[in-house]
Amino acid sequence: MKLHLLLSPSHNPYENLAVEQVLLDTCPVDTLIFYLWQNAHTVVIGKHQHAPSEIHLEKAHEDRVTIARRSSGGGAVYHDLGNLNFTFIAQDPIYSIPNQMNMIANALKVLGVNAQVNGRNDIEVEGFKVSGNAFAHQKNTHLHHGTLLLNVDKALLGKYLNVNPKKLQRKNVKSVAARIENISVFKDLSLQELIQHLFEEVEKYALVKGEYLDFNTIDAKSEIQHYSNQSYVLGDSQKNSFKFEDCFDFGCLKWEFVSQNGIIKESHLYSDALENEWVESLEKLVIDTSEDNLIETLLSFKDDMDQRVVSIVERLKEPQ
Repeated sequence: MKLHLLLSPSHNPYENLAVEQVLLDTCPVDTLIFYLWQNAHTVVIGKHQHAPSEIHLEKAHEDRVTIARRSSGGGAVYHDLGNLNFTFIAQDPIYSIPNQMNMIANALKVLGVNAQVNGRNDIEVEGFKVSGNAFAHQKNTHLHHGTLLLNVDKALLGKYLNVNPKKLQRKNVKSVAARIENISVFKDLSLQELIQHLFEEVEKYALVKGEYLDFNTIDAKSEIQHYSNQSYVLGDSQKNSFKFEDCFDFGCLKWEFVSQNGIIKESHLYSDALENEWVESLEKLVIDTSEDNLIETLLSFKDDMDQRVVSIVERLKEPQ
């Protein structure tokens, strides 16, 4: 197995996400890519989230916050230079979410931070979240990226992130800021110490010396244009008709559509669910469906009656 290492010199989210996408598109067989990057004063939303619902846009624009949309599922996050992002990219069988999560947690433990993996997408210290993780898949190649909250300005999370109260209720917390904590509270670490240690630990994890890659924005030019396109980032919510919004065990969901003469012509399904491939499939399924036959169409989504769809249908049947 080969190990490729990359540290981004950029604090621009569009460049960082674009380079990440190129790494995903071009990851060689039998290779693990480990990429570290930072964004300055940025809100990043999940692939299928509805931007105006997740962000206090007016406040963000006033403070010149950059808004970006990533390739993975999950919820909105605030990034500043007190946050370090990491990305694992590999093909099967090298790619392993449990092993990668444990590598990050173990790296923190070696530094004197008693980190524990909680579920599939959080790393915690003393019950506080210090790392959130999300995932994307592209044919046989997979991406796992996450945050490491070293010394983030927690006050700005509450200022820019508009978290659905039902989501907070589901997680039994009063606010996002109350659930997270900075690693620096538990251990006085510099950013350079953390970066150096993570590269050392991933070499131990991979059992091979890493080869450092150049940060190549030239080959990522088209991807930079894609990630910085504001139609992609914010969407066109003005033309949609609101239909349905609720939170479930698998995540929160918002559904908007455009219909003509009772027939759905455009469907826009937004969710912070970590597993998000089904979102696009369900979104396309209802195109050209009569609004009256919406539930029947949804129930045809999968032969095994996917439980997420069943949950959505049960809520749709309730009086609005």
